[in-house]
Amino acid sequence: PEETWDRIVGVNLKSHFLMAKFAIPEMRKRGGGVVINNASVQGLQSQRLVPAYAASKGGVLSLTRQMALDYAAENIRVLAICPGTIDTDMVRTVASLEGGDIEETLDRYGASHPIGRIGTGQDISNLVMFLASDAASFMTGSHVIVDGGYMALGAWAGGAGSFQD
Repeated sequence: PEETWDRIVGVNLKSHFLMAKFAIPEMRKRGGGVVINNASVQGLQSQRLVPAYAASKGGVLSLTRQMALDYAAENIRVLAICPGTIDTDMVRTVASLEGGDIEETLDRYGASHPIGRIGTGQDISNLVMFLASDAASFMTGSHVIVDGGYMALGAWAGGAGSFQD
């Protein structure tokens, strides 16, 4: 329904616009800063039945690039992270809908990743701390995928296989 579309786009995309609307003026006063937007691997390559989510996360990536161009001259860097499956309340809710033990379901999700597990909040915070630091001072307008190698499998594009197959 349209209400669902509006809610998802509002939470996932409009919120980034509103954050920037209020944060950028403060960053200007301080001589610069870093905006780190939360996109998703689904903004890069979607899966079935989540059009609003995929569109909103793709919009975050586009907004990130646009903001980076608009604010680079003011020493404001803008980046996006693209998490894959991370152990969050939302992922646990999805896992619970499958029935059975949630931890076993999360383990099964993790087994589908080359790294052998799903991500944690710590994985995300480590990346954010790096991107916000001076060590990433030459980065702006780009996104970083943090998904345990899942997108490298091409799993959403029809299954994984070895390049030697």
